[in-house]
Amino acid sequence: MYQILLLLFFYFLILYSILGYGKILTLINSNYQASSFDGLFGIVFLILISYLTNFFFPHNYLHNSIILIIGLIIFIYDLNKNFLKRIFDYRDISIIFLIIFIGILMFKNHDDFYYYHFPYTIILTEFEKIFGLGNLNHGFRTPSSIFYLNSLFYLPIIKYFMINSGAIYILGLSNFILYKLIKSLLDKNKFNHILFLSLLSLIYINSTFARLAEHGTDRSALILIFLMSIFYLKSLDFENSRINLKYFDNYYSKLAILFGLIISLKAFYLIYSVIFIIWFLQIKKFLNIKKFSNLIFKNFYTYFVLIIFILTIFTMFSNTGCLIYPASFTCFENLSWSIPVDQVNQMKLWYEQWSKAGASPNFRVEDPQTYVSNFNWVNNWIEAYFFNKVSDNILVIIFISIFIFFLFSYNSKKKDNTKKNFWLFYFLIFLLFIEWFYNHPTLRYGGYTLLALIFFVPVSIYLSRYKLDSQLTKKKTYSIFFLIILIFMTRNVLRIEKEYRQYDYNPFKSAFFYLNKDGFILNDTVKKRLKNTNKKFLVITNK
Repeated sequence: MYQILLLLFFYFLILYSILGYGKILTLINSNYQASSFDGLFGIVFLILISYLTNFFFPHNYLHNSIILIIGLIIFIYDLNKNFLKRIFDYRDISIIFLIIFIGILMFKNHDDFYYYHFPYTIILTEFEKIFGLGNLNHGFRTPSSIFYLNSLFYLPIIKYFMINSGAIYILGLSNFILYKLIKSLLDKNKFNHILFLSLLSLIYINSTFARLAEHGTDRSALILIFLMSIFYLKSLDFENSRINLKYFDNYYSKLAILFGLIISLKAFYLIYSVIFIIWFLQIKKFLNIKKFSNLIFKNFYTYFVLIIFILTIFTMFSNTGCLIYPASFTCFENLSWSIPVDQVNQMKLWYEQWSKAGASPNFRVEDPQTYVSNFNWVNNWIEAYFFNKVSDNILVIIFISIFIFFLFSYNSKKKDNTKKNFWLFYFLIFLLFIEWFYNHPTLRYGGYTLLALIFFVPVSIYLSRYKLDSQLTKKKTYSIFFLIILIFMTRNVLRIEKEYRQYDYNPFKSAFFYLNKDGFILNDTVKKRLKNTNKKFLVITNK
C-alpha cells in the first residue's frame, strides 16, 4: 500500500508541475487567456527544457528536482492569483487523473521498454549529450521526445518508477481537452459535428488505448492526431462575424502545439504537416496578406514549434548522422558516428518488411525486397495481420459508430441540411490512409487514427443534421462519460487481474513495475566508453 501512495503522491506532484509550466505564457503575456491546452503546452515546454539542458547536464536527481519545484512554484502562484478562475479546471483535471491512475499500476511495460525505452531514458539521467547513440542500439536510431520528457521524472525517493509515465499525462490532458470541448458545446446547445466527433474520439481513445503499457512512442501521437483533426474542423466551423485574425490565431496556437508535440514524439509523423498546409490554404482567403503574414511570422507558437522541430531533427542527426532516419538521402556518412548508409537502407527495408507482416519473432520471408515491392505482400498481410488485428479494430470502430448514431438519432427528426467544410479534410485523410496502406500498413504507424476518422467524420456530420432535444442530449452525453470511465477501469482491472495470475503482481503489496538488470546494460557500456575520452561530449563511433 505504501508504494501506491508514493506513486500517487509523485503522480500528482508531476501533474501540477506540468500545469505550472503550462501557465508560463500567463506570466509572459498578461493578455493571454488560459485554455484547456495549457497542460499540453506545459509538456511541450518541458520537452524543450529537456532537450536543451541535456547538452550540459545529465537529468539526475538535482536537475530534475529543480525543474519540478519551479513548475510547482508557478502552479501555486497562478492558483493563488487566479483561484476562482482556475479551481474548477484543476478540480476536473485532478478527477480525470485520479480515474486514470489505475493505468500506471502495472508489472509489465511495453515490449520494447527494456530494449530501448528504459535504457535511453536512463542514459539521459546519467550523461550529458552523447553523439552516436544509434551505434549502440537500433532503437536509439529513432529517438522520441517522450524519452526526454520521462527523463525529468527520475526523482528522489520514487527513483526510476515514474519514468514510464509520460504517456499517461498526454492521455489525461487530452481527455481533459475533449471533456472541456464537449461540455462547452453542450452548454451552448451546439449539437454539431464537432460534438459528435469529439464523443466518438473520446470513447475510442479510452477503450482502444486503455492499456498504458502498450502506448510506446506511437499511441500518444495518435491520440494527439485525433485532437488536431477535431480542432482543424472546428476552426472552419465559424460564423462570418467571427472571422478575424484573433479567431484564427486562437486555433493556430492549438494546432501548432499539437503538431509540434506529434512530430517530436515520432519524426515519422512529419507527414501530417500536410494537414497544416491545407489549413493555411483554406484560411488564407479570409485574411489579407498582412494579417496572414502576421499570423505566421509574428506568432510565438511558430518559433516555438520551429525550435522543437529543429531539436527533434538534431537529436536524430546526433544519434545516427541522418536528419530523418531511415531516409538514406538525408544521411551524412562521413561523420565518425554516422550509421553506414547500407545499414540505413537495410533498416528501412526491415521496417517496411515488418509493417507488411513479412517478419515476426518466429517468421521471416526469404526475399524481403521482392516481398515489399508492389503488392506482393497483400495476401500474407491479410492472412497474418488484417485478421484479426485490423479487422477487430474496424469492428470496434463500427460498433462505437453504430452505438452513438442510434443513441442520438433515435426518435429525432432531421433538420435542413447545413453545409460543413469538411470534404477537403476527409479527402486528405483518405490520401493519408492510402499512403499508410501502401508503405507501412500497421496500426501503430497511423492506422488506428486514420481508420477511425474515416468512419467517425461522416457519422458525426450525419448526426449533426438531426434536431435534438437539449436536456435529453446532455443526459445521454454525461451517461457516455460514465460509460467511458467504466470501460477504462474495467479493462485495467482485468489487466491487473491477469498480471496477478501470470506474475503474482499485487499492487497493494508491490505497486512498482518489474525492473531487471537488462535495462542498465547499455548504460554500463556508455560508462566504459566515457572512461576513454576527455571530450566535452562523448562520441560513440560506428567502429
